[in-house]
Parts: sequence; C-alpha cells; structure tokens
Amino acid sequence: TAVISLPQDVQGESFDYPDYFFQKRVHHISRRGADEYELKQAVELIKASKKPMLISGGGVRYSEGGDAVMEFCKEFNIPVSQTQAGHSALPDSFDLSVGGIGVTGGLAANALCKDCDLVIGVGTRFNDFVTGSKWVLFRNPDIKVLAINTSEFHAEKLDATRCIGDAKVTMEALTRELKAAGYRSAYTTEIQEIRDIWEKERLSVLGVQYHGEGFGEGKFVPCVPSWTEKIMTDYIRDIGGTITESNAVGILREEIDDDAIVVAAAGSLPADLERLWVTDAKDSYNMEYGASCMGYEIAGALGSKLAAPDKEVYSLVGDGSFMMLNSEIPTAIQEGAKITIVVFDNAAFGCINNLQMGNGVGTLATEMRHRDPETGKLDGTYCYTDFAKVGEGYGMKGFTAKTPEEFREAVRAAKKETCSCIIDAKVLPKTMAEGYESWWHIGVASTSKSDAVKEARKRIDEHLAQARMY
Repeated sequence: TAVISLPQDVQGESFDYPDYFFQKRVHHISRRGADEYELKQAVELIKASKKPMLISGGGVRYSEGGDAVMEFCKEFNIPVSQTQAGHSALPDSFDLSVGGIGVTGGLAANALCKDCDLVIGVGTRFNDFVTGSKWVLFRNPDIKVLAINTSEFHAEKLDATRCIGDAKVTMEALTRELKAAGYRSAYTTEIQEIRDIWEKERLSVLGVQYHGEGFGEGKFVPCVPSWTEKIMTDYIRDIGGTITESNAVGILREEIDDDAIVVAAAGSLPADLERLWVTDAKDSYNMEYGASCMGYEIAGALGSKLAAPDKEVYSLVGDGSFMMLNSEIPTAIQEGAKITIVVFDNAAFGCINNLQMGNGVGTLATEMRHRDPETGKLDGTYCYTDFAKVGEGYGMKGFTAKTPEEFREAVRAAKKETCSCIIDAKVLPKTMAEGYESWWHIGVASTSKSDAVKEARKRIDEHLAQARMY
C-alpha cells in the first residue's frame, strides 16, 4: 500500500507527465541471506551454547518464516518464545513454544530464560517490553545475544552478535550449518515441565469467576494486588458487572472461530492476550504494541477485515481506548465490513491505575468517577456508560453483558449477525492477568515524603542494579 500526501497548494496543479511514468512496474522485495562471515559467527555462538532460547519477533511474520523457525527449534531442541508482533507466526501448540516473554510475558518463557546462556532474537527489535527493561533477559549476567534482523540498528542492540538477513532464509541457512555440525542443545525435560506448569496456571486464570462471595481473605481475591474493597464494591453497586476480565478472555477464546482474528493495542488487554490467548491459526493475532497505541483497536480491526474478508474479526478494546477513538465504526458500516467490538469496561484506565497504585501514588484521575461535591475530588460514584447504545447509534447491533453467562450468549449471538456488532462487557476492575517473573522500569520519584513512593523507588533501584545498562 502506498500513501501519497500532497500539500493543498499543489493539489490543483497540472503537469505534463511522460507516458512511461504510468507504465506498470513490479517491485520485488528481495530476501537477503546473511553474510558468510556473520553466518559463521552465528553458528559458532550457537554451537558454544548449552541452553539457548529463541525469540520470534514480527520479522518472522513479515518474512513468512514461521515454518523455518519451527524446523530450527525442532531440529536442535530449542525453546521458542513469541513477541506481541510475532505471535501467530507459528502455532502455540508447537511442543517447544513457551509463550510470550518479558513484561507482558507468561511464566514459561520468563522462568526458562533465567538459566539461558544464549538468546537468539529473530526479527525482533528487543524493545523494553521484550527484554523486561533489560532485567528479565539478563538475570544470567553471562548470557550472550545473537540478533538476526534485516535492520543493522536492531541487530546491534544489547552488544549482540549480529547476523543481517531475512528471517526465513537465515534460519534455513543456520539449520543446514548446525545440522552438519551435529549440534543439539542440552535441554532434557525442562521445556515440557515448565510448559505443563504454565498451562495449568493459564487455565486457572482463565477460569477465575466472582460468585458474589465478597472480597478479602477466604473470599474472592482479585489477581492484581492493588485492589481495594471499596473499588470492587463501588463498581458492582454502580455498574453492576461481575465478569472477571481474564474469564471474559477465556470465554471469547472458547466461543469464536479457531481462525478468527483478534486485534488489540493498549491497556491491560495486551498482557492478557500475550499470556492467555492461544491460537494455531497463522496471522490471527494482530497486536499494536510498539507504543501501546490507544485507539488503534477499531481501525486495526477494520484493516484486518479488509485484508481477510472471509474471517471473523474481533476488536478487543478497553473503555478508555474506545472513548479515545472509535471513528472508524462508520467506515466499517459504510463498507459493509463486519467487525465485532468487545468493550472491556472496568470504568477506568485500569492499566495505568494499577501502575499508580502499585508504585505508591494511589489512584489519581484514572477511574471514571463523578466528582464528589463533599470532597471536591473525582472519588464519587462510578460513571455508567452504555457502550452498546453508542454502537447502536452508529448502526451496529449492540449487546450488554454483566455476567459470564450473558457474555457467552452475547458472543454467540454476535457470531450469527451479518452486520458489525458491539458487546459491552462490564468487567470487574483488578481482574486482569498479573505479571510472571517480570519487571518494568517506570518513572518513580527519586525523592518523596511518601513512604509508599520511597518503597517503590527502592524496588526500582534494586532491579536497576541487576539490569543490563544498554
């Protein structure tokens, strides 16, 4: 796709273009193999490693290199993790797949990489979330990095041994060379053991439900530690929803087509999906997580539908992102391109609220509450927004769900519709998936009068002391 942007003052001008300007040209995207020297360096580095781990990034999807990565891992018994951009390049059921890694990663990959002696990054930019702020990947201070990328900039990060080349052809070349050398990793049962532990945990989190038992010890305890009884009970009183966010993800996975496409971008949903969502359908997981881009979800779903008109497409979006940008709904209606928007409404910018409360700040302007005339603060009752009615105003078919049963029925009903649909799911705050052996370096004041902030800063400094500096 080409986008041509013309300044307004030249849009009306004419020009006598030569005929050959309009002749059809086919631009071929070359697959460039790795340099012989760099390939040799990569082979020697892998041969010297006992417990390598491969990270499959977005470049693997672009190069259609999923099969080549699987063949490499299978041949040499190497576990493979997928980044947000790389997810669905290879099936999650692959017996060497250990799920997502880093800040939003799961237990399997994050625990396994602790004892790795080599990270093989294929088509990944090694961004902050993948490396866990350079802490998750570098708990072994002697770990080495091999970066296979078409970009020199990304291939030279983290003092990596670089191997510039297309992901698919480079992995095929490495497989040939290492096969000839008789290489095999030293893993025995560790990969399957951690996969089994993680699968049990994943299913447990997906099945978490609230049954009205109240909150606290011996009752219901939300996944996120920063919960308070007031947050939970106020939400149920004002909004009426009792669905847990993780259970909604689980129900959706059970009910939609195996090859349906999911699109998300910001808030807590990227973490929920990277940890909990599994799919064997190629290119069925479209996540914008280069910059946690709020508002991408609906436009991204429309683009996915136009690219794959025979697939069901689901936009998973928080209430904050939905309110920020939903202007592509009319376009979807105009085009007759059916998308189903699932609004996870916890009446908050829940991800940021978790970060605030988890770092000693308390809750500040991240909950959708009315201003209390007595306190003068935004700590009154929760604001109720009827997102189903908003969607109906655009011409969508709307559904509202406040219980797991209602949500399941709404998903089933939306599948049967031929027009675009919106499901307003009222999900309990603090019930998203929590982190697993991960850490994220966020800004916390270095000086403060607050003991909670001082304690949060102390934790930051402790992790920074263990993290790689660049």
